[in-house]
Amino acid sequence: IKMADNTYVQTRQAEDVQDVIYNISPIDSPVVSMSKTIRATGKLHEWSQDDLNAAGENAVVEGAVAGNDTSKPIIEKSNYCQIMSKVAEVTGTLEKVDKYGRDSEMAYQLELRYGELANDQEYAVVGVQTAKDAGSAPSARKMASFVPQLDTSVVIDGSAASDVAGVEDLLLQAHLATYMEGGNPSYLVTDPATAGVVSAMAMASGRTRDIRNERKIVNVIDLYVSTYGELDVVLDRNMESGTMLLVDFNYAATPVLRPTADWPIAKVGDSDKRQILNEMTFAVLNDKAHAAITGVSI
Repeated sequence: IKMADNTYVQTRQAEDVQDVIYNISPIDSPVVSMSKTIRATGKLHEWSQDDLNAAGENAVVEGAVAGNDTSKPIIEKSNYCQIMSKVAEVTGTLEKVDKYGRDSEMAYQLELRYGELANDQEYAVVGVQTAKDAGSAPSARKMASFVPQLDTSVVIDGSAASDVAGVEDLLLQAHLATYMEGGNPSYLVTDPATAGVVSAMAMASGRTRDIRNERKIVNVIDLYVSTYGELDVVLDRNMESGTMLLVDFNYAATPVLRPTADWPIAKVGDSDKRQILNEMTFAVLNDKAHAAITGVSI
């Protein structure tokens, strides 16, 4: 075809489509990923914890008769393995035709579902406070999440804090509480919004930073150091809002009964379907080794 000025114009042109898919949805599971993976062998995973009697005055007279054994019984702890599942289904046509950004639609969908399952695992551990549930015929088994497994002595209610200084006071209280029990957490895990409160601690009155001749504003804390130890700050997008966890990953585990895997489901029509499944739980191996501040809302 020629235009009025005799310029030739091609009537059919190739499509201008980028051969890539842009996806910024995050896969964020630091607590599950950093906890040690151990083997579970039953639906109910069990472990034990013990502690010493509190220190006290200890003096006996010469030649005294031995006293009574004051040892405490070992504490038995447990959590249920929770089954989590995702399904990827693709029509026969969609798998066969040429596509932009991927060769196999099923492979692409499986990659997405695996990422979603990782987020669901993290959410089950730190995104919500859930008590363990043995389940029944119509309801699924559920694991207890992180905070409900902690001893109440190391869980601080942060809802009363009205400013940054108040939150920092609670952080120190929580750190002290686990320290006095022998805890030595090295990570402070928090949701992104509450992390802003931690960053604001750097701007508190009486604190200064040497930025020399750098022409930038710094408002972040990567490492919080207190009298009771150092805490690396980790952001977790799947963390329950307003929560700050002081974690010692030496005492956190993910017992796995069935590792994440996928398999084909019988065809019932013109589509291919695969199920992705994992069965695991979360174990706070000592309920005073960590600490938590909940309900921070400033």
